Amino acid sequence: MTEKQGNPQMHVDLMFPSSYLKAADFQGEYVQVTITEVFRDKVRMVNGSMVEKYVVRFRETEKDLILNKTNAKAIAKILGDPKAVNWAGSTIVLMPTTCEAFGEIVDCIRVDMRAVS
Repeated sequence: MTEKQGNPQMHVDLMFPSSYLKAADFQGEYVQVTITEVFRDKVRMVNGSMVEKYVVRFRETEKDLILNKTNAKAIAKILGDPKAVNWAGSTIVLMPTTCEAFGEIVDCIRVDMRAVS
């Protein structure tokens, strides 16, 4: 029998690096970030298809956040204008949590609605 190696706290999602943020990247912590840019980009989905999505870039990390409708609405609400997307320079707090997707509970990232910019 061989001895186990590596970090015993390693999350399986961290074994597969990505240029996009994953809930596991937060290691259970809330993270304050400053939006530098919101743009459209082609993103490879889990099933391999390429889809255009909005992406948010932050000053504090090299990884971007693929924007979903829930987080887009949360950011707009926090920043006070649900119709505007002039978010550059604004600070928000991201948090790891879970949500239901495709019939199962999965790790996800949400905008902390209690933290106001």
